[in-house]
This record gives sequence, C-alpha cells and structure tokens, in this order.
Amino acid sequence: MKFCALLLGLAFLTACSSFRGDAPPLQGTVRGDNPRAATLYQNGAGWEAAGDYKKALKSYRTLLKDFPADKRAAEARFREATILTALGEERDAFDAYQLFIERHPGNALYPQAVSQQEAVAHAAASGDIRTSFLGLKSRLDRKTIVSMLEKVRDNAPHAASAPRAQYMIGQVNESRKKADEAIAAYGKLVDDYPNSSNAPDAQFRIGEILLKQARDGNQDQANLERARSAYNDLLLAYPGSSFAPQAKQRIATIGSRDLQASYDVAEFYRKKGELDSAAYYYQEVIDGAAPGELRNRAAARLAALKQ
Repeated sequence: MKFCALLLGLAFLTACSSFRGDAPPLQGTVRGDNPRAATLYQNGAGWEAAGDYKKALKSYRTLLKDFPADKRAAEARFREATILTALGEERDAFDAYQLFIERHPGNALYPQAVSQQEAVAHAAASGDIRTSFLGLKSRLDRKTIVSMLEKVRDNAPHAASAPRAQYMIGQVNESRKKADEAIAAYGKLVDDYPNSSNAPDAQFRIGEILLKQARDGNQDQANLERARSAYNDLLLAYPGSSFAPQAKQRIATIGSRDLQASYDVAEFYRKKGELDSAAYYYQEVIDGAAPGELRNRAAARLAALKQ
C-alpha cells in the first residue's frame, strides 16, 4: 500500500501532511451554482473515471478552493477523501473526511463519510497505516492515533462508532505500554457508554492491566485491591457478560495471593520466634483458604506451635 510521504523533518513526522483544507464558506452564505465550479466537478469526475487521480484531485481541490460555497463542494470533498484513500494516503483522507463532516452535516453522503473515516482511524490503530520518511515505514505515533479516534468519537457521540473509538483508544494506549492512559480510556468508556457492547470488555481490561502490573513486580496490596475492585465492578454491572467467569477466576487468584502472603508472614514470625504473631497468620490462612496444600501446611504449622 502506498503511504503519504512526510518530508518536513523527523520531529514533525506524523504531524505533517500534504493535505490542505480550503477556507470554510462564510456562515449564512447561500450555496451557489457556479458554471466554473460545474466544469471543475465534471472534469474531476472524468479524470477519476479515467483513473488519473492526480488530475482529478487537482480539479476537485480547485473547486473547493475557489468555490467553497458551491453546491458541489460537499461532493468534491467526499471524492477527494475517497481518492486519497484509494491512493493509500489515508492520513490525508482522514483530514478530508473531517472537513466534510464539519462543513456538510446535512449532506446525504454524511453517514458514509462518518463510516469511512472510522475505518481509516481503526486501520491506523491496528497499525495498517504507516508514515514514510526517507523510504522508511513506521507506525503513526500514539498521540496522532488517539487524536484521530477522539475525532471519530466526538463527531458522532451518540452513535455506535463512539464507544468503539473510545475502546480503541484504550487498546492503543495499552499496546504502547501506557497503562495509566489505557485505564483512564477504558474507564471513560464504562462511564460514558455503560450500555455499549464494549463496556464489559473495557472493565475487564482495567482489571487485567492492574493484575499484570502486580505480576511484573508492583505487587503492593493497593494495586491488587484495585484489580479486585475492577473485577467485582464487572460482576456487579455485567453479571451475564462472557467476561464474568474470567473475572471470578481472577478474584480467586488474587485471594490466593493474599493467603500466600499471609502464610509467608506467618513463616517470617515463626523463624523470628514470635509465635503468637505466627499463629495469628496461620489461622488466617486456614480460615480463608480452600482445602488444599496451602491450607494443610498452615494447619500443620499451627498444630506444631501448639504442642
């Protein structure tokens, strides 16, 4: 796939774009029917049908620049975005769709523009769209992708595309190892779109991120408690979700970690000779653990202390 080349320097790698928007028509301007605009649109359509996309773009963009209030401007903008997508210049296509969405909300092509812009943003989030600098391909940076998804969300905040975009924001942050940002994004999805199909998954992801942090070394009790709380929230809000069984398993895992920690504390006190403290923690394990090896070891230790 061909991607837009960005040549203004590495520092501006993902911000730069060959796309240029025209000035918006003045508020209250009557949509015109200029003969020159009609010719430009017809020329653009002809070149597009012939497969000469560069000449088609030139005609459409001249129309947009010189006759932004003409009745053909919306269609010209939409054709521009479609051609850019076909050329593999999706980043520029996204911006063209954005201008269409902002300036032509009443046009019959509006739903299609919203849908196609969403597809471009999701492709960017999935890594299918890459920038090119001096022949080297690289993924769009995280902030650029998040900005694209935020626009998709905000363009139609009450549509199904909004929670999908918000979920992808969480996914992008999580995949780029931005745990706090991912948790915040998933939390916003659950808060703003609690009835969306993505909400149970988002709530589960919050718990998973926190539990992963614990596994990776941040095993303080507060972190585990946050994970437990996230899973419990999922069970309360979405008891019938496909993620509910996994949430229950995770809660059990966290509980077993707590009991193992109590056993380790008991062992620490036993070795120091502080037997009353050791007995307290052994009893805590016995009371909380299911029948099994850990409970049996704690019971054996406690029995030995009482002899």
